[in-house]
Amino acid sequence: MFPLLQDVSLNADQSVAATRLLLRIAHVDGAKTAEEVALIRLFYDSGRNGSAGWPAFETLEEDGRGGDLTRTFGEAAQRDLVLATCLMVAYADGTLTGEELAAVRAVADDIGAPSARVDELLALVRDYMLAHLARLPDAGSVAVVARELG
Repeated sequence: MFPLLQDVSLNADQSVAATRLLLRIAHVDGAKTAEEVALIRLFYDSGRNGSAGWPAFETLEEDGRGGDLTRTFGEAAQRDLVLATCLMVAYADGTLTGEELAAVRAVADDIGAPSARVDELLALVRDYMLAHLARLPDAGSVAVVARELG
């Protein structure tokens, strides 16, 4: 888990709303990739933790809009969790496109997070991803990926 967000929790309604927002990001480039869906499902299932009564993941394909999401995620840490996970979903297929970044900024606006926070979280997500890649034995490949993330 992303270290900054280890002590953050979402209730069922927040988890469902966040999952719908993540699915919105996955659709930005026209098609959800297997990597994006796997990451979103992991997010959803980890929040669910075996609880009954949650909607099936496959039913969450709605747009992700609706209602006042600024009230849904009342704590800054919850908004950070949603935005950081949106950024990770956008990167799941290997690149963060301008359209995906714009969609994450739209999510930030929808949930009441300052636009500047997206940039701060983006830097943290990149650092987190590079730290994990740096453990790989092939330094040349890590350098190529680092250039692509930047």
